[in-house]
Amino acid sequence: MKYNSVIKSNSLLETKTVTLQESKLKIRYAELGYHGNPPILLLHGVPENLHGWYAVAPLLSESYHVFAIDWPGFGGSDSFQSSEDYTSRKFATVILDFLNTLNIPQVTLIATDIALLPAFLLGLEYPDRVSKIVVMDGIPFPRPQYSSWELKAFTRKGSIVANALVRWFPSVTALLSYSKGFYNGHSIPVEIQQEFLVDIRKKSTQDAFLSYFQNFHIGQKYFEQHGQHLSIPVLVVWGKYDRFINVRLAHEIIEKLPNAKLEVIDRSGHYVHMDKPHELVNHILKFFKEHSFFAVNSKKHKEFAL
Repeated sequence: MKYNSVIKSNSLLETKTVTLQESKLKIRYAELGYHGNPPILLLHGVPENLHGWYAVAPLLSESYHVFAIDWPGFGGSDSFQSSEDYTSRKFATVILDFLNTLNIPQVTLIATDIALLPAFLLGLEYPDRVSKIVVMDGIPFPRPQYSSWELKAFTRKGSIVANALVRWFPSVTALLSYSKGFYNGHSIPVEIQQEFLVDIRKKSTQDAFLSYFQNFHIGQKYFEQHGQHLSIPVLVVWGKYDRFINVRLAHEIIEKLPNAKLEVIDRSGHYVHMDKPHELVNHILKFFKEHSFFAVNSKKHKEFAL
């Protein structure tokens, strides 16, 4: 099935909250689609929250049971107590905790930007809980040569530039990010943009944003050492005109992972899921069809531990 129709509604996703059974964090999430369909979990990037899936989630919900969460510190979710907790590995444990709390035995992960690495780590260490992974425009390895100057600034602790971008002028920075992140002047619905702007003005979001980037190298180094063991089918989707992360990194990702394929979407920037939602969903459904009978039943690798 291909989606070529106009998105019917630009409204915000309907949300609710759940308290995770292990961490006790309150997590905001959206849930769409029939409960009997295979589950999908959508994982957002920055500067955004679960409403970034405003177009993709309804399309996928026609055939799947779709969930989207706010990461800790973002949107309507609780913050971690310590800045040291904002790591890719800790985010992966949040995914696992969410699945356990809602009694979801196995899920397909769709992740963009900062969510790419937590999705990979969960698939690596708990292959029995993840059936397939779709990722977009993120940096799973320490590759500053592929990053824009903004992303490089975010990773430096105490960076004056990073503080200026995130803490001092958050609204201006968010608008610039969307201007640079979308292809050729593409715009998103006003209510979605407003949701993001309200979020980035919060100190909790700013703390989470910078802390995650400054701790990012920990998970990147780990995954570079062990990524070749990720046997789950992976679809890598990239915006051809991503000005934050060079598309050459996408080619390196599929070379390093044993069961990965790449789709580059033309006339798309960094925010593929908002830039080209119909094209993205078409690629996802094709990928699902190719791997419809794939299931990993092996136990968690003993050498890895979240």
